[in-house]
Amino acid sequence: MGDCEQLVAGREPTTVGIDWVVRRATEADAQAIGALHVRAWRHSYRGIVPDHMLVGLDSAHSARRWREHLRLRRWSVFLAVGERGGRPALGAFCAVGPVDEPGLDERGRHTGELYALYADPRALGRGAGPAAHGAGVAHLGAGGFHQLVLWVLTKNPRARAFYAKQGWRCDELTARERHQGLPLPVVRYSRNVPR
Repeated sequence: MGDCEQLVAGREPTTVGIDWVVRRATEADAQAIGALHVRAWRHSYRGIVPDHMLVGLDSAHSARRWREHLRLRRWSVFLAVGERGGRPALGAFCAVGPVDEPGLDERGRHTGELYALYADPRALGRGAGPAAHGAGVAHLGAGGFHQLVLWVLTKNPRARAFYAKQGWRCDELTARERHQGLPLPVVRYSRNVPR
C-alpha cells in the first residue's frame, strides 16, 4: 500500500498544521492521486465546467489513468504529503515532463511542461500546492529545461492568480482542450527556470 493509499478508504485526516514532505509518486499512489484529482476538479471547476462533467467523474477511472502514467513513466509526478495523528495526508500533486506541444518553436527541445497541479480542497492555502509545484519546477530545471509552459482553464481565476504568484506569466496563447467530449478554453502561461 502506498503512503497515501489509505486516504481513499475511511475517514480522511485534516490538513491543518501539516509540514509537507514532497516525494516522487509511485504506482502504489495512483488510487490516492485519482481520488484527489476528482475532489479537486469537483471543488475548483464548479461553475466553470458543466455540472454533469463533475458528477460523471470517477476516482477509480482517474486512478487507472494515473497508474498508467506512473507505470510508463511518461511524466514525473510529485506528491506533497503530510502526516497528522500518524496518518498520511496527500495535500497536492504535480505532474511535469517535456513539452507536449507540437510545433512550439525553436525552444521546444529545451521546454518543459507542467501538465497538472491539483491540491486537495482542504489543503488550499496551507502550502501543499506550492510545495508540489516547487518540486516539479526544480525537477524540470535539473533536467535541463530552460523554459516552462502550462495550460490553465481561461475561466479559472484562482489557478491563474496562483500561477502568477509563482512567477508564471500569461502569454495569451489560447486553445481548446477536450474533456469528456466538451471543448474547454485554455490559455498558456510560461516562465523561465530559476537559476
